[in-house]
Amino acid sequence: MSDSSNSNHSPTVTTLNLSARSRLDMQNISEMLAKADNGSFTSFDKVAIASMHTTAGFLEQPFATKLGNSAEGIGHLVRSAHRLFPEGAPYWHDQMELRDELSEEQRKVEPLNADSHLAFICLGLCNSVQYTFDPKNPIYFIDLDGESRGTFRSRKVLAIGYNDTECIYEQSLSVDMPEQERCAVDLSKNISDFQALAAEHKIRQGLITFELEPDENHAGITVNEFETLLVERDITDVLLNPLKYIKNNVSEFARKPLMIPRKAKKILMYELHLAIRDGLKWAGRSVSAVEYIAERLHMRLPLLEYVIDRIANPIEARWMNLGSKARFLINTEDGETSGSVKIGTYQSPILIQWRRPDSDVRRLRARLLRLI
Repeated sequence: MSDSSNSNHSPTVTTLNLSARSRLDMQNISEMLAKADNGSFTSFDKVAIASMHTTAGFLEQPFATKLGNSAEGIGHLVRSAHRLFPEGAPYWHDQMELRDELSEEQRKVEPLNADSHLAFICLGLCNSVQYTFDPKNPIYFIDLDGESRGTFRSRKVLAIGYNDTECIYEQSLSVDMPEQERCAVDLSKNISDFQALAAEHKIRQGLITFELEPDENHAGITVNEFETLLVERDITDVLLNPLKYIKNNVSEFARKPLMIPRKAKKILMYELHLAIRDGLKWAGRSVSAVEYIAERLHMRLPLLEYVIDRIANPIEARWMNLGSKARFLINTEDGETSGSVKIGTYQSPILIQWRRPDSDVRRLRARLLRLI
């Protein structure tokens, strides 16, 4: 289940191999870490963890704590995102005939999972996080796409136990932004320079971090798949209208009421009610007013859509929990003299903005850290 390199004075490293149990799956990995490598993780104060996947990751520890760090609290938030991004909605990313980068054979097996990518980004899930480690406190690995075409996915998590960090190198980066108000920019080209620095400083276990400067507003950073339709069409659509995809489904049912029986209509309204309540709750908006409106309107779907449009603020996309930092772990594998940056398939650091800055650039702070 794990591999390790450990001494009394150096970080402990382990790889967890997980199997999803459902499409939306949450697994507490704290106990797994505590048992790994004969309990060596318990001698460290902190743990840095990385998911190698674009639809499965972690919440930052402060945010998880606000949710009670419980399966119930975190699961409630995650399920609300799945209601906002329903599986099977008409996402651009899932229209395989438009995916020029895929071969005909790849189109046949490529998962239809734009909903999971969008939920990952807008929930603020991270590919890599740093937690204060206590085996009694859960660390939840959240999988938004654990099952595809009847097959349950295998997932990989890299974890490093450590006590402190040492900043080896720090640099201010200027990122040229397109003229569009709402856009996404790939930051992958900056990683190779830090890989060379890690080799130069013989870093065996470490971190690369990219963080927006504090005065950079209306933007955030995520790590996900930089696929053209996803970042140029789906994400932009969400920034323009955060409730676009759930509204699309509601409108379809409203136009064709015979598609679903009366009981299913009530379920649909209940799900919509929950999506509004949960989605806007995290935006810091008035939940009670929305609940009152949803309860009083009952089955008046077109009017409820109008109310949603009036309440939601698409320009700010304020309900999004998009963070301001991206991390990548560095680790030394067998036969390596220094660590290499661990990046999962399709993972890219992506800067997303929903309003143009005053200048044509955005500023980031990049750091190379040694784990000690």
